[in-house]
Amino acid sequence: MEATSGWRCRPGGRLDMSHGFVRHIRRNQLARDAYERAVGQARGRARGRLTPGPPGPRRPDQQVYRPRQFGGAGGDSSPGSPPDDTRGPQLFCLEYEGDDGHVTAVIVHQGDSAEEVTQRVCARSPLEPILARALCQRVEDELSKRRGTG
Repeated sequence: MEATSGWRCRPGGRLDMSHGFVRHIRRNQLARDAYERAVGQARGRARGRLTPGPPGPRRPDQQVYRPRQFGGAGGDSSPGSPPDDTRGPQLFCLEYEGDDGHVTAVIVHQGDSAEEVTQRVCARSPLEPILARALCQRVEDELSKRRGTG
């Protein structure tokens, strides 16, 4: 059988890829492949971790508040100080940081005098006489502010 002149046949019996119908099929296949690739990438990004992580984002530079533990090593429990009930209510906590970085914490009560507080601080971290006088003056100012006489 001879091929008629109206037929578009390629040698070897292949399809004519320049035909409009075949071009539409090929374009649909390429579009489907691109869509499936995009959906697969989106699904992969949304999947995330298989093991649950910590709730919320990590912030290593965020400071966390940790309340001080009074009555322990840094508390005001020196043997020479009178009991808390005779000195009145607590006014504030004085924290002194020495040159070595050691922090001395002393709780100041309503009935304390500036000299008593300075002596308690000096008992824990020795101060030069000039610094002790300056601390005494500062404590006196803070006490007068909180007692309402300043």
